Amino acid sequence: MEQVEIKNYVVPIMRRAGDERSFAGTAFLIENHLLTAGHVLDRVQTYYVRNAGLYFPLEHIMWWPRQVQAEDKLGYDVAIYPVGTLPSPLSLSDKDAEKGDELEVLCWQMRNGKLEQVITPCIVRGNADEEGYFQISTADRITHGASGCPVLKDGKVYGMLTMGRDFYEPPAGGFLGIGAQHQGLMRRYEENTCWVFKSSHIKRFMPSGR
Repeated sequence: MEQVEIKNYVVPIMRRAGDERSFAGTAFLIENHLLTAGHVLDRVQTYYVRNAGLYFPLEHIMWWPRQVQAEDKLGYDVAIYPVGTLPSPLSLSDKDAEKGDELEVLCWQMRNGKLEQVITPCIVRGNADEEGYFQISTADRITHGASGCPVLKDGKVYGMLTMGRDFYEPPAGGFLGIGAQHQGLMRRYEENTCWVFKSSHIKRFMPSGR
């Protein structure tokens, strides 16, 4: 599946229509629903999704299930919005990512005052906890705005990024066997460690149950 096709189904969320400076996070389309991290939508009543230069309002009361804070380990940091019949090439993986898997993060970022889409390789470091999250390290540093984006490979979504931590100290022994083609990229930046909500747990909230 061509990456250019997948990119069209990963979109930025704004607090104000027509204003890139109000960029709040990333969302993606899957199974006729728009998914993002719950904490992205915790400040104002209406947010906007930008797609093909147009802005579409998303009212808080229409999101399901309820939003929760990323740091609330008793809840789940996910929000799902029905968008009707809108086929997407993305699908939730039937299996969880495993330690050492090489995946990709596809997100939006504000860089040099301009909003742009970013694709960066990542490696799975292992399960973060027993609440449905796993941990990744990315080749390129990603910061505010990546929340809610898909972590994927070949159109299969293995999870949704919910929280990051900069300036992570690499463990002794290097970068956990990441492929040689990615090692150089990772050493250009302080290692960026992120938390990802597993697709197997996202499925629990999908109306289809899958």
